[in-house]
Amino acid sequence: MNKLFKYDGLQQPDTIAAYLEAVRDGFATGEITLTQGEDVLTLAPKGLVAVTVEGKLKGEDRKLKLTFRWKEREQECNAPLLITARDDGDA
Repeated sequence: MNKLFKYDGLQQPDTIAAYLEAVRDGFATGEITLTQGEDVLTLAPKGLVAVTVEGKLKGEDRKLKLTFRWKEREQECNAPLLITARDDGDA
């Protein structure tokens, strides 16, 4: 299923801070819901999340971009990683 939720608008810094707190809480609880009117998208971050932070200055314009990416899987791999080297006694 592909679904895109996109919002572009102007907000006061305190409103943006509240949005960031909601995103933080969503990562902590495992569910982030984006809503605007009838448009709703719920995301369930699990496991490892890739994080990208970009900042840009261009003339008078400033840009801060935060991107979080993960794969939603039915079941997480809980098996531990095991790496071993050949023992000299094995030769």
